[in-house]
Amino acid sequence: MITVTEALEIVLENAGSPSTEEIPIREAAGRVLAEDVKSDIDMPPFDRSAMDGFAVAGEGREHLLMGEITAGNLPRITVTPGRACAIMTGAPVPRGADRVIMVEHATVEGDRLHIGKIPPEGANICFRGEDVKTGQTVLPRKTGLSGNRIGIAAMAGKNTLSVFSKSVVGLITTGNEIIPSHRVPAPGEVRNTNLPMMEAVLRLNGFTDTRSTHCEDDPSSLEETLGTMLETCDVILTAGGVSMGTRDHVPGVLRSLGVELLFREVAQKPGKPLTFGVGHGDRVIFGLPGNPVSVMVSLEEYVLPLLRKRSGFREYTKRDFTGNLLSGFRKKPGRLGYIRAVANFGNSGCTIELPPSSGSGDLMSTFRVNALVLAPGESTGAEAGESARFHLMSAFAGEMAFI
Repeated sequence: MITVTEALEIVLENAGSPSTEEIPIREAAGRVLAEDVKSDIDMPPFDRSAMDGFAVAGEGREHLLMGEITAGNLPRITVTPGRACAIMTGAPVPRGADRVIMVEHATVEGDRLHIGKIPPEGANICFRGEDVKTGQTVLPRKTGLSGNRIGIAAMAGKNTLSVFSKSVVGLITTGNEIIPSHRVPAPGEVRNTNLPMMEAVLRLNGFTDTRSTHCEDDPSSLEETLGTMLETCDVILTAGGVSMGTRDHVPGVLRSLGVELLFREVAQKPGKPLTFGVGHGDRVIFGLPGNPVSVMVSLEEYVLPLLRKRSGFREYTKRDFTGNLLSGFRKKPGRLGYIRAVANFGNSGCTIELPPSSGSGDLMSTFRVNALVLAPGESTGAEAGESARFHLMSAFAGEMAFI
């Protein structure tokens, strides 16, 4: 059995190198740049007015108005001392003008402009190239593409972007007792919560290309299903069938298909039987324990970091936060504990609430959970008021943010 730190290192070391593809800019939201984006023009591309006002030359207070310049029109007016023109925000500054007077600092009587307050030279003008020069990198490689960054790419003249490709993810749940969620369980049957949960977590994090199926505890059926997944998917997740029972066939079938299992157990709770392997080129396979909370923890702590790294993200591991416990907890020493928590951020800091739970099969206990407290392996628990380290869940606060 290996430690959580060792397990994550092995997972990330075997994430593989992301491939790239060229896509239209309108489809690039949530992707990661595989190239530097450089501007093909100066920004602004011309001297422009920063506000509605009057373009003037010099420090005179009385001017003859010569017309108006609006955005999108090239001015044919030349401004000289004693002559001015009205100008709109974003409009090109006319030749000769060296400042723009704010509307509220001037009055107009007929064709005469009277200035009450004279600003310094260059005031209220955005000069050509002051934001970006031609050829300057505006978005470096490995930048995550949020809405404003896509706007910057468009401003730099891009209509298509080279991005890192997203992995195709295969999802398999196992178990003779597992039935579809729309059916009423007979004695001994359990509704399939893992498959829709895995699909939802992946979709919320931008991994939408999935292949999903359920497989009974039958080695030949499992071998056929996994064989197909290994041919068509980049990353494969199985849920269930990885422990030591007589019906836990996943590890043996993976070996028979040529998959090298790099670890079978991790010193953590929940999720001790977590299995990870590689094979068939750069395919990676996670064998997740079948209990729903174990699946949730494994997705957050191992699967998403690997998928983010494979997708080119500069930052792909969880960020550590700390907060003060509102109540204490007890645990047995030996394994790192992932404890369900509700983190509340306030003006005076962060507090951590621990909802009651009854084990790794208690999915209802996660209803309000947005964090996982990390209780060290040697720990026997903590008291109310003590500080605790935690990870935020991916769908809640910032784990989806681009860095």
